[in-house]
Amino acid sequence: MIWWFSCTVVLLLIFQDCLLVYYFLSSFKEHGRPDTVTIWPAVSLLIPSRNEEHTLPACLTALEELDYPPRKIQIILADDQSSDRTGAIIDQWVSQAPNRVKVGVEPMFSHLNGKANALAQMAHVATGDLLLFTDADCQVNPKWVRRMVSAYKPVYGLVVGVTHVRRRGLLAKMQGQDWWLTLGMIKVTSDRGNLLTAVGNNMLISKKAYHKVGGFEGLSFSVTEDFAMGKAIKEAGYRPVFEFVEESLVTTKAETGVADLLKQRKRWMKGALSLGWYWQALLALQALFFPFVLSIIFFDPSLGLVIWGGKVFLQVCFVWFLAKKASISIPVWELFIFEVYYLVISWSTIVYYFWPSKINWKERRY
Repeated sequence: MIWWFSCTVVLLLIFQDCLLVYYFLSSFKEHGRPDTVTIWPAVSLLIPSRNEEHTLPACLTALEELDYPPRKIQIILADDQSSDRTGAIIDQWVSQAPNRVKVGVEPMFSHLNGKANALAQMAHVATGDLLLFTDADCQVNPKWVRRMVSAYKPVYGLVVGVTHVRRRGLLAKMQGQDWWLTLGMIKVTSDRGNLLTAVGNNMLISKKAYHKVGGFEGLSFSVTEDFAMGKAIKEAGYRPVFEFVEESLVTTKAETGVADLLKQRKRWMKGALSLGWYWQALLALQALFFPFVLSIIFFDPSLGLVIWGGKVFLQVCFVWFLAKKASISIPVWELFIFEVYYLVISWSTIVYYFWPSKINWKERRY
C-alpha cells in the first residue's frame, strides 16, 4: 500500500514537471516591443532602502546607465530609518539631478510591514503614470525601464520582470537556481492566464491600478507585500503578465549564510500559504517528492533511482531553458548539485517555518 501510494505521488510530480517544460516551450510569450513605442510615458521608479550602505552605491551606479528619456523618469529613493550611512548616500546622489527625490520614511501606516509603509509614502510623491519597483540591493540593466514599459498594457495593471541572483560562491549559485525554478513556475502560470504572484524587486504597476486597489496603505498586513499587491490587482479585474527576457532582468544579491536564507524562506513561505489550496497542493507535492521517492528506493532501489533521475533530468532541462531565455549560462554540473541543495533547504524551511519564532526582516520582527 505504501509503495503504491509513493509511486502515485512521485509520478504526479514527474507529470507536473513534464507539463512545466511543455508549457514553457510551447506557450512562452513576450509582451514588450520597445521598437514600436513612439511616445514614452512618464515613469516613477521607487527604491526603498534600510541600512543598505554596502549595496546602494552599485544600485545607484546602475540607475545612472538607464536608457530612458531623463525628462520622463522620476527616481524616488527612501531612507527607511537607517542606522548606517544610507541616508547620506541618498542625499549626495539625489542632489546631482532634478529628477531624483528623497523620501524620509516615518511610521505612518502602522498596519503595514516596514517596506510596505515606505512604499506607500513614496507613492504619494510619485508623478509618473507608471510605477516601477526595485530594491536597493539590486542592479538594473540599461534597457530595463524601456522593456518593462513596452510590455505594459492597461488591461494588465501589473508587469513582473526577471530577477537573477548574482553568481558569487556556491551558495549564491544554488539560490539562483532556486529563483529560476520559482520564477519558471510563475512564468508558466502567467502565460496560461494566471500570474501567481508579483515580485517586489522587479515589477511595474500602473498608477491607475495602484490607486484602484487603495495603494499599499489599502492592503491588510502581510510580510510579503508584493504578493498582497499582486493579489489585490488581480481581484480588481486586471490580468498581470510576466515579461521574461534579458532586457527585463534585474540582478539581486544572494543571502550570505544559511541562517539568513532560512529567514528569507520563512517569510516567503508565509506568502505562499496565502495561495489557493490547489497551488498549495502543487507546492507541497514538490517537497513530498523526497520522502516518497526514498520509500520507493527502500522497496525497489532500481526503480526509485530511475524515477529520481527522471525528475532531476526534467528539472535540469527546465532551469536550463529558463536561464537561456534570459541569456544566462549555467554549467550543467551545477544543475545536478542543486538537487542536494533543494532537498536540504526545502525541508529545513518547512521545519523552520513551524519553529516558534517571529519573522526577522530588515532588523524588524513580525
